[in-house]
Amino acid sequence: MSDKVIEKRYSIKTDFSLFAILIIPIAVAVNFVGGNLASLLKLPLYLDTIGTIFASMLCGPWVGALAGGLTNVINGIPNPVNFAFIPVNVIVGLVTGFLARGDMFSVWWKWFISIILMTLASIISAAPIVVLMFGGITGGGTSIVAATLMATGTNIWLAVIGSDGVFTVVDRVISFFISWLVIRVIPNKTLIKFGCGGNYIRKKEIQTQNPSPNPSGSADSEIK
Repeated sequence: MSDKVIEKRYSIKTDFSLFAILIIPIAVAVNFVGGNLASLLKLPLYLDTIGTIFASMLCGPWVGALAGGLTNVINGIPNPVNFAFIPVNVIVGLVTGFLARGDMFSVWWKWFISIILMTLASIISAAPIVVLMFGGITGGGTSIVAATLMATGTNIWLAVIGSDGVFTVVDRVISFFISWLVIRVIPNKTLIKFGCGGNYIRKKEIQTQNPSPNPSGSADSEIK
């Protein structure tokens, strides 16, 4: 009998497995803690997408988008400014999730491209909100930098995009590597239960568990 090639099909339904649903509140909690810590310390970072990126890398775009959106809804209760940035966290989840589906987190040069794309998605979606709704100042750590640039006569768009660009890159690098390190300690038998988990299966372990045929050429018994 000829071998059949099994193609994995992605969909919103397959993204939302039981394990993926359990990841969502964890991702939201991580975002909440990170975002509030950055706000409290007035850091020029956000740290509110670590959970979104983790959920997207592991479970796919739709799970990550939901985790990101819920994060801003919850953060918006004490600080309504966060409601305006719901689209940004949703877009971060979608972009990261589709990159994960495309196996763009497998080698270092793909990491580089992915982080650039994740950063561009954040800046392009966030800058119009910051400029048009808040006049370039939202109260976060990056706003202090943007306000300083504007005080020197820099155009508001350049000030916002320039300050956000630098710190968003740093923020995405930190968020990505935290997520990557956590994923790397998850056992293979658990990874395979997530939508994009199969992309992170450690091939060395697979080879150990499924050794190659005897090099002497003796045929193994056929399993019928």
